[in-house]
Amino acid sequence: MSGKEQHFNGLKYGSLQARLYLASVVFLIAGFIGAIMIYATAPAPDTAEQVYGMTNSPQYTQQLQRIGGTGEVVLAQFHQWFDSLWHGKRLAFTVAALCAAAAAACFLAGYFVFFEQARHPDDDAGA
Repeated sequence: MSGKEQHFNGLKYGSLQARLYLASVVFLIAGFIGAIMIYATAPAPDTAEQVYGMTNSPQYTQQLQRIGGTGEVVLAQFHQWFDSLWHGKRLAFTVAALCAAAAAACFLAGYFVFFEQARHPDDDAGA
């Protein structure tokens, strides 16, 4: 057994694999704590912007379609949706989802051991 292996419940983990598992836990905990803090401190949405906003008017949509076509309207709606992910309470859900994805990526990288460890000649000597 090399000095780089760690034991957990009788299983051997290489140091890189253990670090990836630890990184996934850190990402998950830190992300959820950050998301909770963002959600708790987020201001209430401004209803005046939603009601009287220029982008919600049928005239704006009609002008946009006349100038750029239906594709331009779809792209403008996508842009508005994407911008809304980075403000207020929706930012908390965005942060939680991104941190959960990063944690899952680290966990899967450790689980499938994408990073092959160098084998030592002493490992085969006992077999």
